[in-house]
Amino acid sequence: MNAESRQSGHSGGSGRAEPGGRPLDFGVFFFAAVGDRSEETYRLMLDAARRADELGFGFVSTPERHFHRFGGAFPNPAVTSAAVAAVTRRIGIRAGSVVTPLHPASRIVEDFAAVDGISGGRVAISVGSGWNVNDFVIAPDKYDTRREQMARDVAAIREAWRTGRWTGRTPLGTEATLPLYPRPVQPELPVWVTASRSEGTFIEAGRIGCNILTHLENQDVASLAGKVALYRAARAEAGWEGPGTVTVMMHTYVAEDPQRAREVGGGALRDYLLSAIDLEAGAVQAGGRMSGNKEGRDVLSAARAQQKLADLGVNRYLSGNSLIGSVEECTDTACRVRAAGVDEIACLVDFVSDPAQVLASLELVDSVRREAARAVEPAGAR
Repeated sequence: MNAESRQSGHSGGSGRAEPGGRPLDFGVFFFAAVGDRSEETYRLMLDAARRADELGFGFVSTPERHFHRFGGAFPNPAVTSAAVAAVTRRIGIRAGSVVTPLHPASRIVEDFAAVDGISGGRVAISVGSGWNVNDFVIAPDKYDTRREQMARDVAAIREAWRTGRWTGRTPLGTEATLPLYPRPVQPELPVWVTASRSEGTFIEAGRIGCNILTHLENQDVASLAGKVALYRAARAEAGWEGPGTVTVMMHTYVAEDPQRAREVGGGALRDYLLSAIDLEAGAVQAGGRMSGNKEGRDVLSAARAQQKLADLGVNRYLSGNSLIGSVEECTDTACRVRAAGVDEIACLVDFVSDPAQVLASLELVDSVRREAARAVEPAGAR
């Protein structure tokens, strides 16, 4: 068994695979849909990160997105991670996720090693192969082989992080092995793989010993449970230590009054989903596929169809596939998610644009976190 096999499956996370073990962990996930001005988005990101740090949340995660207002405030998660590291003290700092085929793997190591140093050893990344054909204007030759490239990148990033060495070819055609700086604080980089609805991605993540970051866009809690089981079986078969960490992103807005939570959260979510659908439509119109490798649909180009899809999406998320509701309702949902084998919930909070509402909701999310912990606490520990 190699060095990676000996590392814990819970690097960067505090959950355990079995309900009744350590509590379900919660983190804050950012993915705002912005216009021409992003100052307020960043101010909210930093304010919410500080408060999540004070409350004892597990992690803060920022994404990578290019060429669209949906997520467009976050073109480089290393930059936003460094900003979060500078204003927090203990909370984990994650990229969710890095599209590795768009970047030299050596630069990913350099960037996040710097964040690891700034944060005192709190960094982790989730990696993705990318899906939007428009994003690949950055690296057009990598689009067709992006999945295979991501697998190679994970191995190269882990090796370079551990050894501090990078081997590549110079412009003169010679091979050079060079030292990588800065050196990180953590000897191993905790790595998640971003997975959508594909069982194959869950299995592959288990096989290579990574954690999982997923969501409930193309799956429900029941179907997710089956994929978590496949992931953990693949990890065990490959000889990796521990069950790994499964993190699920959920749209989150909690209020004292459940009706108020639905009015504010549901209304904001509809606008947010319209922005996401516009992103998908742009990819389809460019000749690519939708996220989750779904076939493109011409219907996405019609405004009326987009509005109907957004309404369907809101109804689906409000039917137990989000943390939008009261503390009691969201605690029940969190416990269902925990029973499916999930270790962490990444609470996507900034789809609601009002910073005051987001920060007020975060206080109640902490109540959900505590109630969910009590709900799964072993009886003898009470």
